[in-house]
Amino acid sequence: MDQRFALARMPAMDHPLVFVIAPLTELPQGETSWAELVALQLQGLSTGFALRLFVAGDTPSDGLAQLPWDGQLPQRLICDAIVPGFAPQENAIGVYERSSDANVLRCIDCFALQDAVNETCWFYPTHDGRFLSWQRDLALCLEPGVVAEGASQVPESYERSHLALLWSLLGDDQSLTCVGLTYGGQRIEWGLSQGTPDRQSSWSVFTVDTAAEVSLTVNARAQVLEP
Repeated sequence: MDQRFALARMPAMDHPLVFVIAPLTELPQGETSWAELVALQLQGLSTGFALRLFVAGDTPSDGLAQLPWDGQLPQRLICDAIVPGFAPQENAIGVYERSSDANVLRCIDCFALQDAVNETCWFYPTHDGRFLSWQRDLALCLEPGVVAEGASQVPESYERSHLALLWSLLGDDQSLTCVGLTYGGQRIEWGLSQGTPDRQSSWSVFTVDTAAEVSLTVNARAQVLEP
């Protein structure tokens, strides 16, 4: 099936709200269509990265450059995520409500993404130890966001205060990254149709010791090119 046609079909959803992230001037006001929102989201949220975290075991710090470009290792995998580049300082969010016509949506709110409520969440690792982090940039094709199917107790009447940005420390990062959004405490999903990887990935090995004066120590980093 032609991928563009598949993307233009509006999925069945339990919740009436649809979310689009793009520059504020690009977000349509009034009535719009699902196809228009899909086309806009493909432009407004088009990059991100893949992240994997492993228990390091006996992997030597000086051997990172020999690790595989694609992030495949036999060690225990404790995190496998794709994180879109939400860029809250640059983008806005448009909130659209479905009507009786499944292809007609109405804008009910637009505002700068950085003005949303901020909440902290925690990716792995959440315990002390020695870990490996693999990361690779991606070009993404994402659909508009919808509240996760089957989510319960989500308010259907819209209020801006129900929308929250999730921030997390990822692997060996020293600063927080925006990793997603929730509405009414439930995850917003962004359907992924394609993820084209960069030809370069990065590995690091780091240690977490919450009893130490400095709890995070990066032992080594290396860049690996696609063979």
